[in-house]
Amino acid sequence: MPVRVLPTRSIPHRILCAIACICLLSVGCEPNSQREPTVGQATDSTSLLSAQSLVERIDRTLAFNRDRRVLDVDRNAAWQVAHGAVAYGNDLKLQVDGQSVGALEYLFEGGQMRGWEIDAGPALASTQRPSLQAYVEAGSYVGQGHVDQFLGYLSQASLPLNTPIRLGDQTLTIADWGRTAQHLVPNNPYREYSWTLIALTNLFPDELTWTAADGKEWTLEPLAEFEAKQDLAQSPCGGMHRLMGLAHAVRYWKKKELPFRGGWLAAKETVEQAIETIRKYQNSDGSFSTNYTIRPGTSADLSTRIGTTGHTLEFLAYAVEPDELSSPWMQRSVERLCDWLDSASDVELECGGLYHGLSGLRIYRDRLPKAN
Repeated sequence: MPVRVLPTRSIPHRILCAIACICLLSVGCEPNSQREPTVGQATDSTSLLSAQSLVERIDRTLAFNRDRRVLDVDRNAAWQVAHGAVAYGNDLKLQVDGQSVGALEYLFEGGQMRGWEIDAGPALASTQRPSLQAYVEAGSYVGQGHVDQFLGYLSQASLPLNTPIRLGDQTLTIADWGRTAQHLVPNNPYREYSWTLIALTNLFPDELTWTAADGKEWTLEPLAEFEAKQDLAQSPCGGMHRLMGLAHAVRYWKKKELPFRGGWLAAKETVEQAIETIRKYQNSDGSFSTNYTIRPGTSADLSTRIGTTGHTLEFLAYAVEPDELSSPWMQRSVERLCDWLDSASDVELECGGLYHGLSGLRIYRDRLPKAN
């Protein structure tokens, strides 16, 4: 279900079309008046915005889509809120009974919403506190579609570990959720660890080992190694979520100042190869290939372009070195995504591609050296 846009004037009805990719629904809208980009390596431009102007442009785009694209408890679902939290954290709003409330605060205080299926379980031996787990609805756009997906997204919202989560007459925390994720790593039935890597590196960045449900001592290395070996072309959203998990693993390991060997080296090499391929396939207008790392490509559909460039930018904004953020090829992609989001300001957009793109802009803005 797309995110409704608050009107400033009479807006024609927009009709959603068929699914354009696994994470983005096409939006029926007027053809874009811009010339379509050519496929291939983008060239450097002399008309790039100054650093300050670029930051201001990003901030305007982030503010508009935060304040004017409205999630509604009766219309949307927890899947949309979890994605919105990646971009806006506690600033994400939700319409409940005609009132605007904090979306995460509403859910954490026991609010009801389709897809918000979490439950307390038996106490963990490691903490002597109840476990907390979200049910998986594989492929869902309502509930959690992947193991640790909700936790992975919430972990990027800079929430304190002691953030309370009310479940009936019990109050648990984000930390309880994270410890449960650690505990259940060996029981993952889907053998997919993208969001687990994101969650655990964000929530417990100083920990190297833990004891899981099988009684064995675990590290993140086998998870990173497994993810690095998977086929990006067969992965959700062109492998961008898998790459995001690997990028978190790489940054986590860099902070340890330990050598890259084994699974850590495999993760690092996969991330670096993906960055090189993405840049190689970048379109001449600064956008990224609609085929991700598979081959060059673009699309006449604006919503598809927003979704693919948005997912890709989110990965790059987190993965590239800080001094690379100011490079022309990166800046051109940011400006292009802002252009497209502005041109779609009166169009309902499905939130997968929308919020991942906005998350990419936020990460880019926060990491941009001259922005601070």
